[in-house]
Order: sequence, then structure tokens, then C-alpha cells
Amino acid sequence: MRKQTTKIYGVLLSLILIAQFSCAASQQNELIRNRQLWRESGIKNYRMTVDLQKTGHATPNGKFIITVRGGIADSIKLANDPQTDISDSVIKFGKYDTIEDIFEYIEELDKKTPDWEKRDVECDSKLGYPKKVNLDVRRVHDEELFFQVLQFEILK
Repeated sequence: MRKQTTKIYGVLLSLILIAQFSCAASQQNELIRNRQLWRESGIKNYRMTVDLQKTGHATPNGKFIITVRGGIADSIKLANDPQTDISDSVIKFGKYDTIEDIFEYIEELDKKTPDWEKRDVECDSKLGYPKKVNLDVRRVHDEELFFQVLQFEILK
């Protein structure tokens, strides 16, 4: 009876691991599909208002207006004070200031993170850009990221 119970637990554990791997592969495939959709749009100039909440490091938290020209962040302004540009401040956005940077950040974590506490990525159905990102690596403190695009505008 004990050997049979051990076998059942082994089979259940295997099924759980297969389901987790399958789900992770599906999430990666969806992210790749959305990144391709974003690239096919050819959008290089845009403005987005974002809500960024990141623990750890010197990443700013709050709402920001990011203007991107030629695929590079041109300005990062405080949403509650659009006259204040923090692009050149000591506080750095780093990996979250363009759509491409956000895709790269998620993909980097996917490659090196086998154990997610939370990995929710919601992308725009027409343009493919990540609209809402909620990430938390299990057993790693100060690595949580919540990023949401509140407004998105294509610029000429």
C-alpha cells in the first residue's frame, strides 16, 4: 500500500511539473507573438503614461509620461508635474523606458527565472505592446515589478 501511494504521489508531482512547464512555454510563446506584432507595427515614436511600481534598487515609483523618438526615450516626465523631466536625473528608469526595453526585461527574467510567484503580462490586442506587467520572482526580495500603460499615443 505504501509503495502504491508513493507511486501516485510521484505521478501527480510529474503531472504538476509538466503542467507548469507547458504553461511557461505558452506564456513565452504569447510574449514572442506579441513582440512580433509590436515590431510589425513599425512604431518608433510614441508617448505613454505609465504607472511604475518597482521594489529594490533606485527605480522611481509613480506615474510618468514617457516620450519615445526613434525607439529611444526622449523624455521622462512626472505625470503630476509634466514640466519636470527626470531623464537626466540620478534616478534611472533603466529597463522600463521603452516598449522594447519592457519586452527585453520580461524575456531576460523568463530565461533565468524558473520559479515565479507571479507572472502576469497583458498585451494590447492590436499593437502587441505590454499594457500591464505584474512580476514577482519566488524567494527573491526586492524584485517585484508592476508596470501599467495607462495611455498610449502614436506620434509622428
